[in-house]
Amino acid sequence: MGKTRRIKRFGAVCCVTIASVAVALTAAVSQAADWRSLSPAGEVSGVRIMVGTHALSYYRFDSGDALTFVVEGPTRVKVLTRLSISTGLRHADDGTPVDPLTATHTYSVEVYRDGALIDTEELSTESAAPEAYYIALTPFTPGEIRRIYIDVPTGTHSYSLKAVGRARVDARVFESAVRAPRRVSIAPREYGAVETLLHREKELTYYIASGSSPVVLDVVGPTTVKVNTRLLFSASMFGEQTYMLGISDRSGDSDIVDESRDSGVQSGEIVYRLESQASQTVLCRDRGDVLPGALRSFELPVTRGLHTIILRLLGPEDGELALKFYIPQGDIANEP
Repeated sequence: MGKTRRIKRFGAVCCVTIASVAVALTAAVSQAADWRSLSPAGEVSGVRIMVGTHALSYYRFDSGDALTFVVEGPTRVKVLTRLSISTGLRHADDGTPVDPLTATHTYSVEVYRDGALIDTEELSTESAAPEAYYIALTPFTPGEIRRIYIDVPTGTHSYSLKAVGRARVDARVFESAVRAPRRVSIAPREYGAVETLLHREKELTYYIASGSSPVVLDVVGPTTVKVNTRLLFSASMFGEQTYMLGISDRSGDSDIVDESRDSGVQSGEIVYRLESQASQTVLCRDRGDVLPGALRSFELPVTRGLHTIILRLLGPEDGELALKFYIPQGDIANEP
């Protein structure tokens, strides 16, 4: 299966075994449902996939390492799956070369509830490139999303997903929700500067990080921090720009492992590689020498307790990155 990578949450190991249960779809169920993400339980490897303007965390499973989660019913679960497709050239049974980026690929997912196999989903997909790609350099490409829906009966149940054969599958799990939790912005403790950005007559406060002046954020978990980022474009920056953001947790018990490594990366630091272009709709209120980049965002899961999160711009050199942070409103009352 290749090298297994393990993702650990801020402050503690994030054991992820995503589970899901595939149950038949019924025509009576409305398709206009609201969903909230469902955290897996158990040890798992994870990957980050850039889709459009968002860097999304997916959890990987195969035939040996299941993806498991626990959910209380009655409810409905949606699992977004992407087959991890090798970009290496292969051949059909008659010896004809097959381009993996244009071919149709099939895979099967077994769904277990409370240890018993309840369904096997047969799926087919194509490569999602170039619209979606793995942030870490790898000889694989993510497939187009294929969905599995699960009807969960009353009670607390454990679900697991396993891939059949040699397939490797990346997934995100969601539970039906009336509405997503409202998020509120939070301010960091340390930052290089503050900039006010203007977007459609609305003023937004962003905090500036650079290579020499990181942004330091204190947050009490468990929660999930949404991080909005905008690279500040100088007059010498043209077209699409790549920037690297290093993130570490100073709480002491953190052991964050990331598959992306580059010069200047510190031990225990995860790295986000993002790409952006100058925004056509957002301006700096007080500066005319820079132009904010298009919004790029991602989420950081934070475990229980007080955490000090450090975010520093690894590249470009002498660059500036505007950051803004949000957490669910209900998590404001968390106590360390």
